[in-house]
Amino acid sequence: MSAQKISTLSKIWRPAVFAFALLLHVGAIFFFSGRQKEEKAETVDFSQADVFKLVDVQEYVKPPVTENTQIVVNQPKASERVVETKKKVVNDFDESSFLPQHKISTVPVIPIREVLSKIEYPPMALRQGIEAVVYLELFIDSKGAIKNIKVLKDPGHGFAAAAVAALKGIMCVPANANGKNVAVRYRYPIKFTLN
Repeated sequence: MSAQKISTLSKIWRPAVFAFALLLHVGAIFFFSGRQKEEKAETVDFSQADVFKLVDVQEYVKPPVTENTQIVVNQPKASERVVETKKKVVNDFDESSFLPQHKISTVPVIPIREVLSKIEYPPMALRQGIEAVVYLELFIDSKGAIKNIKVLKDPGHGFAAAAVAALKGIMCVPANANGKNVAVRYRYPIKFTLN
């Protein structure tokens, strides 16, 4: 080959080889930078995660046998047969004979001091410092006796049971409609607060 042809070929091939090398480098850069982004997306930043502390759980350990320990030898076996007993509930209560609250002229008067003297704050809620409101529906007859109590909203923690127990056996001033004492369904909230 002549020197002139080599010089012409080198003028053509040098830029082509340079362009090919450049293209290879650019492709490699895009390939590896794309992989790094995928890897970053898959990693989890644990510095922002919530930390949960596990509490040590002890397994049941049998108590040690000492000189004062008494061992029961002839203990009766548990019954294999389960007998279910059903209690018959006699429900002579008829809700339809009680007027709704919006149809009465004057609301019944509930002796608040007597209710407060009977009410007991639920012990578990007291220890945890929980306050709540219990909504009840009282069925008060025309003589002022509370015949039935229905819990409308129970916040839990024993509040509803305490409210119902405090109102049982309470005598109220009955509701009035058009000058007559009437039986009424009366919604009544009891608020439990800590002092």
